[in-house]
Order: sequence, then structure tokens, then C-alpha cells
Amino acid sequence: MRAAVVARIRRSRRPLIVSHRNPDPDSLGSALGLAAIFDALGASPVLAVSEPESIDPVMATIPGSARFHPLTVDVLAAPPHGQAFDALFSVDTASLYLLSSEDRVRAALAEIRPIVNIDHHVTNERFGDLNYVVSDAAAAAEVIWMLLSTLGGGISRAGAIALQAGLVADTLGFQTKETGPRTLRAAAALQAMGGDTSDVPRRVLNVRTFEASRLLGAALAAAVRSEDGRVIWTQVSAEMAAGVGARIADSQGIPNVLQDIADAVAVAVFYEVSDSRTRVSLRSLGPRIDGVAASFGGGGHALAAGATVHAPLNVATEQVLARMAKALDGS
Repeated sequence: MRAAVVARIRRSRRPLIVSHRNPDPDSLGSALGLAAIFDALGASPVLAVSEPESIDPVMATIPGSARFHPLTVDVLAAPPHGQAFDALFSVDTASLYLLSSEDRVRAALAEIRPIVNIDHHVTNERFGDLNYVVSDAAAAAEVIWMLLSTLGGGISRAGAIALQAGLVADTLGFQTKETGPRTLRAAAALQAMGGDTSDVPRRVLNVRTFEASRLLGAALAAAVRSEDGRVIWTQVSAEMAAGVGARIADSQGIPNVLQDIADAVAVAVFYEVSDSRTRVSLRSLGPRIDGVAASFGGGGHALAAGATVHAPLNVATEQVLARMAKALDGS
């Protein structure tokens, strides 16, 4: 399948590159890295994400972040520069649903052919005409590097840094279980192409805005531990965010901090999206929790997954924790 995807990359002149609607460093870095590959091949890629305005100031330091267009029906109907798209490349996204919350946008995306689905999530639904899903890869950026290494040649320094940002962030600085020799070879190759792990990648892993730092503190102060100490969770409500001058979108990284608490086996963070919708991020140090996310229509990895629950914050918290307790007992 890698050869078929590489062949399509070589043929495409006007690809649309999209990623999931909750931008993170790996999704952004992977999309920008793929765009850099197309740039090097003389193509004219267009990048789009559902809400580019939700890219926080730290992630916006990834080179090329300003290239993202809003993923709307208008952009799909009238592509920038007036040229029709000849392929849709989806990166770091397990299902078409995760690209946009709008039915019209997803329907318009589905009309672009071929759809090339590039990902590393074990829960990927294989929705593409071509599916290149490497579930043992530590990051989508690693999968993009695998394609680059097959194509041969190099990419711009900006593209190398973007892919490094994805690698460093999704592996938590090369600490995750999925990090392997191939991941480190990718990091070394990108460094040789002009990357710099001491600047942008370090920033997207460790740096927070003042408001995001205050929100992290509030979320930690509100953390709750189960009676046996194995599960730790917290809620990030709209009221909490407003109280520290932040937005819900400023809450990235909280699950990873909770996971560092001694004796924690699994953690959950619940984000109040609206009065009737709650987003949840799950992490585990052993028992699989992707099934918990899948039961609410989400997905991800065996030890890192998430979902959007169509219920108020407190109701969603109760429902997900009950599922987590069963998952841990079953393990």
C-alpha cells in the first residue's frame, strides 16, 4: 500500500490536505510535512483544517501554520486559485467524521477522489480509496517520514521542523511505548534535513501560554482520585476556563500531566464543549482504554484515546468513568 500512496503523491498536482478538527502538533506537523513533500515535487497543495482559529499561539509557531484555510463548503466549492482538487489526503484522522462536525462539509469532502487516508491510529476506519495506516508508528509524522524516505530526496527545513514537532509532541519527547528504532531514525533524518529539536519541537511539547498555564493549575487543583488510586480525572468547565482568562481550547496537555502522578494507572480529562457536549481525553499506562472511547463513538490508540460524549459535563463524566472502571476490572 505504501507504493500505491507514493505513486499517488507523485501524480497529484493539486492535492487538498486535511486533518482532524481538534488541531494538535502531530496533525498540524504531519499535514505541513506532507505539503512540504508536494512542494518539493512541484505540486500546489492546499491545506485546510476545520477551525484554524483554534490553533493556539504555541502551535502556531510550527513553520507554515498560516497556510491552513478554514475547512468550509465555500473553500471546497471554490478552491484557492481556482484549480479543482485532484486528490484528498487525510492525515492523522481515524474517520471522516473527525474532519468536520458539519454534514455538508463531510459530504463535499467525500466527493473528492481519490481519498488517501494516512494515519497511525489503530481505530482508523479505512475510509479512503487508498489507506496507509501504520498502527505501530509512534506518530503520524513518522508515517509521513516513511513516505518521504520511499520517495527519496528531501524537503524544506520548515517541513522537517514541522514533522519534528509532530514526532516530539506525540511521543512526549520520545517517551511513549510506541517509540521505536524507526521513530528515532526519522528524528535523525529530519535533523539532517535542517530540523532543530531545541526550538519549535521543544516549544510544542513544553511551552504554554500564561492563560493555558493558569488553566492547567485550575484543572490540577480540581483533580479527583478513585478510592483505589488507579484512576485520576478532572473536569475543565467553561466557567473554570473563563475564571482564569482562558478558553477550553487552551487546555491541551492536561492528560499527560495527570499521567505523571505516582500510582496512576489511567487518567481522564473532561472538557465542556457546550451544555450538551463533552469531549474526553483518556490515557493509560497498561490496560487498553481505546474500547472505552469507541463505546462513545471515539477512538485513538490502545493507551491514548478520546471521544465526544453527547451529554452534559457531569453526566458524561459519570458515564465514562463507569466504562473505565469496567475496562480496568476486565484487565
